[in-house]
Amino acid sequence: MAKYSIKDLENFTKIKAHTLRIWEQRYNLLNPQRTDTNIRYYSDRDLKKILNINLLYSNGLKISKIAKLTEEELFQKASEILISEDTSYPDEVNKFVTYVMELDDLSIQQSLNKLVDKIGMERMYSEILVPLLEKIGTLWQVDAISVSHEHFVSNLIREFLIVRIDKVPIATSARAKVVLFLHEGEKHELSLLFYYYILKSRAYDCFYLGQSVPMRDLKTFVKEIKPDYLITSFIAETSEDEIAAFFNEVSAFFDLRKIYAGGYQLVNHSKVVPKEINQIQGINDINL
Repeated sequence: MAKYSIKDLENFTKIKAHTLRIWEQRYNLLNPQRTDTNIRYYSDRDLKKILNINLLYSNGLKISKIAKLTEEELFQKASEILISEDTSYPDEVNKFVTYVMELDDLSIQQSLNKLVDKIGMERMYSEILVPLLEKIGTLWQVDAISVSHEHFVSNLIREFLIVRIDKVPIATSARAKVVLFLHEGEKHELSLLFYYYILKSRAYDCFYLGQSVPMRDLKTFVKEIKPDYLITSFIAETSEDEIAAFFNEVSAFFDLRKIYAGGYQLVNHSKVVPKEINQIQGINDINL
């Protein structure tokens, strides 16, 4: 079971920790547990609950009324709001959601292959896979699926991307050297694999280091390979201090102007991202 601090809840919901403590004390909305050393922490269930409370609060329901709801009513009302916003999702995404809920790996694999042949990898990733993963997150929030479903579909997409990457021929005359990696502790690599596919398709000489690369190993590899560009992504919860420290360390051995980085955390903590960094918000931003 994951353990979250109140600062983690603040980062996830954008509700100030001070407000969360008031809600907790005044309305008894959360019941944190304590470690053996008496440090307060919150569970996955607490995180889901506060996400749903935030959803209802953002949609105009007063916190005093939310506090009177049972947990079942809270999740039901949140589910109704999420479903009512479902019209933004194309039929293909909803079809994939059904496959995920049924754990139908064969249908997922067949549909992925058909779609990429029909509309191409770039469109499929942005129009289908990204909305699908967002939808999976909202379904987890209202207890429609478990975290196992998210791991299930993420691993299938990962395998699909790797197979497609392997099918791209290696260019006989590469345009530039690119190292793709995730910082230490970061394991969400789907976007990085997508970047890998795109760059390999465009005849770049790609070196894929994958998940959770220690800084010392990255430094050694960069000195040996002498790449033209670095590409990375920040998806998992990361603090402003951690992001600032990361770029500060990298700047000691690589030109920040040659780094391309994407992910939710850079958007959330944009004020500490060096201005030299090329931020990826869409495939067109990868303009090496």
